[in-house]
Amino acid sequence: MIPIKFASYAFSFVMSFLMSGVVSLTMMVIELETLAEVLSAWPYAWIVAMLVAFPFSLFVVPLTHRLLSKIVSDK
Repeated sequence: MIPIKFASYAFSFVMSFLMSGVVSLTMMVIELETLAEVLSAWPYAWIVAMLVAFPFSLFVVPLTHRLLSKIVSDK
């Protein structure tokens, strides 16, 4: 199990892993013509997307939490 002090990092990793996978696959399907092209190009695209998404999510997730805490009412 992951200690609670690393929860924000784990959340950012899992969220960016899933989102970068879905987005990179979507872009490959849109851009490429055959399933073979998609399946051969997608792993590299996913790795590149993950290398961008994970560090970015480490910045964006806390910012989003702060923003939402200001605009969401607890009533």
